[in-house]
Amino acid sequence: MRWIKRLLFALPFAIATVLNVLMVAADRLHLYREHIAGYGFLFAAPWAWLLDRGWLPQAHNGWLGAFVGYSIILWIPAALYSGGLWLLIAGIKNAIARGSDSATAKNKVHVR
Repeated sequence: MRWIKRLLFALPFAIATVLNVLMVAADRLHLYREHIAGYGFLFAAPWAWLLDRGWLPQAHNGWLGAFVGYSIILWIPAALYSGGLWLLIAGIKNAIARGSDSATAKNKVHVR
């Protein structure tokens, strides 16, 4: 179970890595990169309400602008997905623990 959780938490970062490599490769090879960029935006779409606030400043340097763009589109959503999965699994584990505690409390016989 431990390895499954670790792989599940690493999955958003693996997806972001693959999308990042595909975007850079499509850019270098002058391929039709709009489809890959669309997948990147699809990956970040659930978090757009949080990331489109303009919290990061506009970068005037090309490399810095690409870094900020990739971080907003890929890496910050990957961290948010991983954190959300962690909260979900921790909540399920907590609910199961509370359920088993209440079941054992009901089954206890009170002897006076």
